[in-house]
This record gives sequence, C-alpha cells and structure tokens, in this order.
Amino acid sequence: MFIDDVRVIVEKGPLSAEDAQYYIDRIRHSTKMNLKKVAFRRGDTYLDIRYSFEENPFERIRRVDLAPEVSKKAASR
Repeated sequence: MFIDDVRVIVEKGPLSAEDAQYYIDRIRHSTKMNLKKVAFRRGDTYLDIRYSFEENPFERIRRVDLAPEVSKKAASR
C-alpha cells in the first residue's frame, strides 16, 4: 500500500491506515529527507518501525512501546 507516496509494508499484526499515517507524519516532522519506505511489525506490547529514505541508503529502526507505562513508586518501609 502507498500513503502520501511512501511505500507502507505491514509485516505482522494489524495496523490501520490512520495509524500508519500518524507515524509517517512523525517521521517526516523529524527529518528533512524524503521518506521512501516504512515497514511495521507489531508484537503484543511493541511496534517496530523500519524506514528508509530516497537520498541515503540508510534504514532507521525504532521500537515503540504499546503497553501502558507502569508508574514508578517508591517502596514504603
């Protein structure tokens, strides 16, 4: 599938087009290079995002935690 001229690959797990669009927008906001391809792989508690650019033969890999953060509390003694 293509979203805004970016090839989107969902390797594992469900991912909506709206979610893919959100992550594409975040990537584009953080760099000035032209995004070429984004691949998503979803686990139970994480989302791996791999993306590459047109200008450089460079691939970036990120892991986004999908589980809610556990609040850190000091143990009372």
